[in-house]
Amino acid sequence: MANSINGFDIDTYNQHGFKDNAKNDVCPFCSADRKKKTDKCVSLFWDTGFYNCNHCGERGQLHTFKKKEVEKIYARPKISTVKRDFSDKLIKYMLGVRSIEINSLKALKVRECREWMPQTKKEETCIAFDYYLNGELINTKFRDGAKNFKLVKDAEKIFYNLDNIATEKTCVIVEGEFDVLAYSMAGVTNVVSVPNGFNLQGNINLDYLDNYLEYFDNKEFIIIAVDNDAAGKAGEKELIRRFGAEKCKIVDFVDCKDANDYLIKYGKESLANTVKLAKEIKIDGVFELGDVRQSMLDGYRNGQKRGETTGVPEIDKAWTWKDGEVNLWTGYNNEGKSLFLNQLCLIRAIIQGVKVAIFSPENFPINEFFNDLIETYIGKSCDPFYANNYMSEEEFNEGMDFINEHFFVIYPEKDFKIETIFEKTKYLVKKKGIRTLVIDPYNMVEHLLKGGEREDLYISRFMTQLKRFALENELSVNLVAHQNTPRANDKDDGRYFMPVGNNVKGGGTFGDKTDNLLSVWRPNKALDFKNPETAFISQKIKKQKLVGIPQKIDDIVFNIRDQRYYFNGVSPFTYFDMVRNGTDKILEEDKIITTYKTPQEAFSMDYDEDADIAF
Repeated sequence: MANSINGFDIDTYNQHGFKDNAKNDVCPFCSADRKKKTDKCVSLFWDTGFYNCNHCGERGQLHTFKKKEVEKIYARPKISTVKRDFSDKLIKYMLGVRSIEINSLKALKVRECREWMPQTKKEETCIAFDYYLNGELINTKFRDGAKNFKLVKDAEKIFYNLDNIATEKTCVIVEGEFDVLAYSMAGVTNVVSVPNGFNLQGNINLDYLDNYLEYFDNKEFIIIAVDNDAAGKAGEKELIRRFGAEKCKIVDFVDCKDANDYLIKYGKESLANTVKLAKEIKIDGVFELGDVRQSMLDGYRNGQKRGETTGVPEIDKAWTWKDGEVNLWTGYNNEGKSLFLNQLCLIRAIIQGVKVAIFSPENFPINEFFNDLIETYIGKSCDPFYANNYMSEEEFNEGMDFINEHFFVIYPEKDFKIETIFEKTKYLVKKKGIRTLVIDPYNMVEHLLKGGEREDLYISRFMTQLKRFALENELSVNLVAHQNTPRANDKDDGRYFMPVGNNVKGGGTFGDKTDNLLSVWRPNKALDFKNPETAFISQKIKKQKLVGIPQKIDDIVFNIRDQRYYFNGVSPFTYFDMVRNGTDKILEEDKIITTYKTPQEAFSMDYDEDADIAF
């Protein structure tokens, strides 16, 4: 008796009591009601752990498998009676419009029901797609005749048909339940669908993948067969990024939108062949224009991919976030470059949901590092010593929840080599979908120079490694490196000179090899330690048309009370606070004078620190 199948440990062996290791047996679901009660209509597949009834279409797992514990508690769908009797109208629709037969509906446990739909605000006849995990109902998607749909409120989002790929060596990922049914019609059963289709609004969110990576880690190949449109291509790209190009193959639907369209136009056999003919991802390092022709056409028609906003319009003029680039952040010790960078990462997480990995041993212990982020996020202290500015426990928990979801610290046990940092980062790309990596500072990385290698040549090699890693994983990589501290006769009337690339500890190779050279500078600190005036300088921007124009941004002040930077007297967190607290209206003399629509609009009006803010 097997203890596991393809990496999944068996919990209950042969849960339906079939004859052990037999190829065929009677069906526990339909044989009792048939005239030929002893007819062995069920095919048993002990190597993959599935059964399939050739009479009633029932398909499922031979065993139950040990479940991974998921900490968060989710709601569960409530079904008093499960009925899989289909109306003539539904059968006509499935066969006539979708080319899907009833046995496929039964095999995928699809049902028909009445359900209240928020779009129409009334009860509608719906197709119900039940999402099972290890035989348990986890979620349900309801779809009415007008193509409105909803999932169960507060239920967990998982892939549809996840049980059917658990022990398979390959799987297919599609973008809708009808596509799963279509492939089922074609005899391809190891197929799952994302719970929500992809779109072009914001970043592709695959949070539902995080808790179930083991269903894909054990695959020899993952075949991606999502919709043949711009949104589908964006989702395809993110899936490849998460799983790795070496493990993925791509289905070409030619002139069809998706698997169901392909089934309707070309039939079952041709649809099954799309999986057999799926193309491997092209090998790295060799390119021709044809490899990027479509993306070039997209850029020509719709504009090239520009840097994404920092959430601070003043900073956007000088620099914006762009995946695949390396940013070198420099400045003198204790002048706020790490704090400034972390705050921009926090703003990006709030605006765009971007997740961040940070290697920063100098910021340990980890509690204090996370406390700093929470204090900036809430705008208050989490230390009761500061009683007049002490956040509530509810606010502290809210801050912890946000930081827990968006920030991940890398602190390898064995060494601090760049290869080890890359290894941990790739895990977070796959597991959490991070898009930003911070290495702070350069001198905390364990550097391994080759015998006789000059430092400048090593730095060149190191920066090349960072750039390749950024491109391959579509990350914004941010390296922090200190400036050499000026000697007494190297100062400008007692002030430190503006940080420059040639003055980075280790030499000017850093500035030569980075995409963007950025610095944070407190010009008057050497004269007055308490002077909070700060400047942000972009000295080098490689792709100025897409990212920003090199320039110096003044009028930046750090407020130690709320741990936030203010730009021309305004902090983007002022707007975020209003959104968090359920209001986005500024009141003046009991009259609403503006409502912010976007974070950027918070900068379009003059800031009045005496204005009443409604909370």
